Amino acid sequence: MDENLVREVVLSFRDVHKKINHFLADEAARHGITVMQLLALSLIRKEPHLTLGELSERMKLSKSTASGIVDRLVKAGFLTRARNAENRRTLNLVLTKAGEEKASETYELFFKRLEPILEAGSEPLHELLETHRAILAILEREGSKDT
Repeated sequence: MDENLVREVVLSFRDVHKKINHFLADEAARHGITVMQLLALSLIRKEPHLTLGELSERMKLSKSTASGIVDRLVKAGFLTRARNAENRRTLNLVLTKAGEEKASETYELFFKRLEPILEAGSEPLHELLETHRAILAILEREGSKDT
């Protein structure tokens, strides 16, 4: 086994992840929100009417942490909590017009800023995606052996 190669791959993933998160944090800060708030808005935008519990699961956060993020987004006017018509005890999270605009403009600028990645070429990027999928499948398979 080539431990150095494994180490280099893992460290490379970490470095790319850190750089992308840095860009995302910059864009979020320029628009007056945090990365976690932006991710919450994005998730709710993709899956309208999530509950707090569902949002916390998707974000891999505790309910109390997700609740704090939601509270700040509600206070800023980006989200509302609405009663579910089918289950009055359930509150769904709904983007306001301002929340939709904030998520849309911030993500659009974030991905625009990452467009230079395309300079690596279409074929190498597709190969990279396939490699990532293969590595994830292996890690998920190995992780399921532990449970």
